[in-house]
Amino acid sequence: PLKKFDLTMSARLLRALTHVPVPVFGTAASAAMYTKQCARTLIPFYPWAFPLTVGGLWFVWPAVDREWKISMGLMADPEAAAKAAAAAAPEVTLDDSAKEAIANAYKGEPVKEETAEMKAVTAQIAKGDFSALEKEWDSFNEKAIRPGEDDDDDDDDEDDEDDEDDDEEDDEE
Repeated sequence: PLKKFDLTMSARLLRALTHVPVPVFGTAASAAMYTKQCARTLIPFYPWAFPLTVGGLWFVWPAVDREWKISMGLMADPEAAAKAAAAAAPEVTLDDSAKEAIANAYKGEPVKEETAEMKAVTAQIAKGDFSALEKEWDSFNEKAIRPGEDDDDDDDDEDDEDDEDDDEEDDEE
């Protein structure tokens, strides 16, 4: 338990601290009184403290130096992670056939020379005449369309409605 001597000593200490000179305010007591008065005027703004803090950090965080973030432990050190990954990665050895495959991977098939027929078609297309391609288009069109396929969706919808009407009549009986 606290003795009376301890309480009076702490009271004396606080009283002495209030007389400590503080720039602009004069004493610590007047600075504390001013701070208390300002805090009372800010009470209506307390609900905005968290959103304003988050918004402020949203704009300030990208401007903070990356090295500072790493030194404070707020961000992982990418160099240390790269060194650790390099140390943990197994060494890969390739045989000659694999090296040759890698060296030739970007090379495509050799370019075929145009035949006389291809040159003639290209010349027609350059002039705006696509009649040479119409045979190919027609054959593609015939392959794409299935003969006997009913493309009329409206007829299918009417058939579905008729089936529903028949089902309702069967339920009434």
